[in-house]
Amino acid sequence: MAPWDFFSRLKIAYARQLIRENQMNFTQISEFLGYSSIHYFSRQFKKISGMTPTEYITSIKALSERERQ
Repeated sequence: MAPWDFFSRLKIAYARQLIRENQMNFTQISEFLGYSSIHYFSRQFKKISGMTPTEYITSIKALSERERQ
């Protein structure tokens, strides 16, 4: 794995953590992590995670709902 790929994976892992903490919106997370735009952040997120940030948060909420029941 190239160093750039490793660094990108670390940034997206941190983005997933920030999304779970629900303290920032996607635009704030992308700016915080140094992405040039929310669109580029979303493309990178999907490339690495296999889902968009919106799909990710929806899946987190669904899991949380199932655990409560």
